[in-house]
Amino acid sequence: MTHTTSTSASSEPTPAGSPASPEAPTPASAWATRLARRAQGGPSELAAVLALSGAGGDLVDFSGGFPDPTLFNTGLLAELAAKAIETRPEVSLQYASNLGLPSLREALRADFSRTQSRVPEEDELIVTSGGVDAMTLLSKALLDPGDAVLVESPSYLGAFGVFRTHEGVCVPMAGDAAGLDPDSIGPAVATARARGAEPKMLYVIPDFQNPSGLWLSTERRQAIIDAARRHGLLIIEDVAYRDLAFDGTTRPSIWELGPDVTVQIGTFSKTFTPGTRMGWAAGPAPVIAALAEAKTNTDQCAGALGQCILEDMLRTGHYTQALPGLREAYGQRGRALIGAFAQALAPAVPDATWTEPAGGFFTWVRLPGIDTKELATAAASHGVAFVPGSPFYADARRSEHLRMSFSRTPIERMPEGVARLVGAIESVR
Repeated sequence: MTHTTSTSASSEPTPAGSPASPEAPTPASAWATRLARRAQGGPSELAAVLALSGAGGDLVDFSGGFPDPTLFNTGLLAELAAKAIETRPEVSLQYASNLGLPSLREALRADFSRTQSRVPEEDELIVTSGGVDAMTLLSKALLDPGDAVLVESPSYLGAFGVFRTHEGVCVPMAGDAAGLDPDSIGPAVATARARGAEPKMLYVIPDFQNPSGLWLSTERRQAIIDAARRHGLLIIEDVAYRDLAFDGTTRPSIWELGPDVTVQIGTFSKTFTPGTRMGWAAGPAPVIAALAEAKTNTDQCAGALGQCILEDMLRTGHYTQALPGLREAYGQRGRALIGAFAQALAPAVPDATWTEPAGGFFTWVRLPGIDTKELATAAASHGVAFVPGSPFYADARRSEHLRMSFSRTPIERMPEGVARLVGAIESVR
């Protein structure tokens, strides 16, 4: 007996509820209508930024907040990776605990004392796959559908996506030239409840904020803690840029000032490597236990090889020894961009303003009367890229702001990039 096997397109699956037909293969476009509602919005604003950052060519790119790969100590990383694989294969190449490798958690707890006056207990710390993973775990553990997360205005657009994917509602607080205004927390709580959204969490980036570059004062940090206690909010303190103060100084963290109402989330993506996806969350033990359970049901654990490399970096002092060089490099780039603004942007657009960050990767530029989303299209045709301000607001308002990242842009290209930006501004005016 002869058996035949069909390899035609008719063997493709058909959506549930649709009659199978060998004559009518399911078009790929049909699956778009079968996606979950949360997935039907198309590419996110963050995805668009990442795509633009990889465009290459002659583009002068101020868009993505990526570390400069030329600053990675690739020789050392290769040596430490080989060492971990050769000497600890049963650890580095195996699954890890959902809380993270005990030896790395011990090294992380020791590192807290470098810049903070408090060290988390063993049950107050979890290793995560970067900062966004920590946000995801918090959303899984704390947000019921329709719960509210209070966010800065502006704030990190990637956080909005995480909270909304888990059916949270982002409610903006107000800010000013000094950052988040603590007096706006109470009104934001009232606004959330008026919308039928119970406020659960407050998300804040106190150090060299994304996108504004602002550094929150100690007094405002304490006022945020006081407001969180009054309103029963859990503060999510994102310290992604804490180690990148250009002069190496720190201010008391919100977590060390108010550990009873704060989960601090951090990442080594800006100072170690983003490719290893290493981060942490420190907070009240019951919350950390819930995050560990949520991690079991997502990626199970952070990658063990990256954990072993990071642990060695911390224990040998290589991590802290690298920080002054990173701070100097990013500080030089930040100053170069601000200088280019003074030379070319200020004369062409006298009412333009910008922040002058003391750390991190970003400056926040205001161009009065210009819709920067429209400007972004013109800028691309002039060979320069930035991120328009609108997606950094929870209500996606029309914005005359834009974010400029200086972390990966060569200093020698900054004057040309700003000149191209000026040309784009003149074309839309």
